[in-house]
Parts: sequence; structure tokens; C-alpha cells
Amino acid sequence: MKTTLYTVLCVAVRLGAVLMAVGILEQVPGLFAFATQEGHLAWGVPVIEGVGLLFAFALWTWPNLLAWWALSRNRQEVLETSITADQLQYIALSVVGAWTVIRGVSACLARVAHFLLQRHEAEATGTQFTDSTNEWHWIIYYALVTLAGGVLMLGSRGLVGLLRRLRGYPDAMIETDPDAGTTKDG
Repeated sequence: MKTTLYTVLCVAVRLGAVLMAVGILEQVPGLFAFATQEGHLAWGVPVIEGVGLLFAFALWTWPNLLAWWALSRNRQEVLETSITADQLQYIALSVVGAWTVIRGVSACLARVAHFLLQRHEAEATGTQFTDSTNEWHWIIYYALVTLAGGVLMLGSRGLVGLLRRLRGYPDAMIETDPDAGTTKDG
């Protein structure tokens, strides 16, 4: 595989733009949950979210500006590697799996900390603490996200093989005959 450092950086900037937009869009439903006392949204939060989406769109549309600025003189530096397309897909799926594990662990720990903080606050004020099923729901959800990320990270080689077979590549469907001395006619 032969490419330039500039092209790789443009792809990385576009990936960051997609992740930024998805992260912002994940938070939009929460905006409606935290309406002001009059039932109206505070205008500052949607405006900030909109600016963030515009910035993500600009990064997606013009990644070359950031890549050009970051690389300065080394824009045409050629990267040559012997990585095949299957190996690149394997690496990409492993990275996504690792990112999902990190995201799941951090969110799960944040939920557990929030749960313990509520419990401590209830004990400090002398009020009755009731376990919220909603908190347990989120803790279990993020634990499953962590597990799914780990499965993707550790099982990405098998997933690449499965995708290759599903696409019908001939070298992935090597037939093995248990008895090489027999003919197919019987």
C-alpha cells in the first residue's frame, strides 16, 4: 500500500469530525429533558451544539486545511507499507473495539460514581435512599458496551475472515478434501 502522510491525516480528520458529530447528536435528546422552569429550552445550549455541528461539518468538508497546517513541509512524504487490505481492516476493527472498551469503562465508572454519590448524599441528609432502576439500567448497558468492544477488539480477525467469505472472495473459500485420493464422482 502506498499513500502520503497528507492523505492519512485527512482521513483521520474526517474520522474525528464524524465522531464529534455523533457525540453531539447523542446529547441532543438530553437537551429536551432539561427544559427551564417555563418549559422552554435555554437558547445557549442548542446554539453551542449547533456551532459544534457546523464545526464538525467544516472539518468533514475541508480536512485538507487542518492537515496542511499540521504537516507544513512534509505534505508529500510517501508512506509505503506492506499491509494488505485485510490487515488494515483487522487493525481498524481492533481500534474501534478498543475505543468502545475505553468508552464503556469510563461511562460505567461515571455511572457507578454517580450512584455512590447519590447514596452518600442520602445518608448525609438522613433521607431514605432508594436504588434507582434507571441507574442500574445504565450501569448494565455500559458494561455490555464494554463487553461488545472487547469482543470486537479480540475477535476482529475472525470478523474480517467472515466479511471476506460473505463478499465471496475465492481465496477465502478454499475447499479442503478430507480424502485427496478419491474423485468427486464417487
